[in-house]
Amino acid sequence: MNSGYESRDTMDSLFLEGLEVPCRVGCTDPERATPQSLRCEVRLFCKSLREAGVADDLEKTVDYRMAYDMIDAVQGREYLLIERVAEAMAEVALKHPLVDHVSISVKKRPPVQGLEWAGVTITRHRAA
Repeated sequence: MNSGYESRDTMDSLFLEGLEVPCRVGCTDPERATPQSLRCEVRLFCKSLREAGVADDLEKTVDYRMAYDMIDAVQGREYLLIERVAEAMAEVALKHPLVDHVSISVKKRPPVQGLEWAGVTITRHRAA
């Protein structure tokens, strides 16, 4: 029965903004020689976070300390593309049983004069 507070189409989300992820990424060896600080935005979509809010219970939500796991998944590795970095982070997020889908933006300062940021946004859903 619908409680009147949410419809069946409701999707709640948690977000992690300004996540800094140290990573060796780039298409050339010199670009990957030194870790760069990637800037990431993560949005975790869940069917409902109402139970967590009503109960005030961390066990009923997604702990935003998941950010540590996302950093750990990419730190210390080398990638050619930020697209792969985003995929690795999405894989971590989708392991959590409450996360239905995730949207991740990753941006970096590219080695192109006059271009401040280059980035990618992906959205990935839990496998059915």
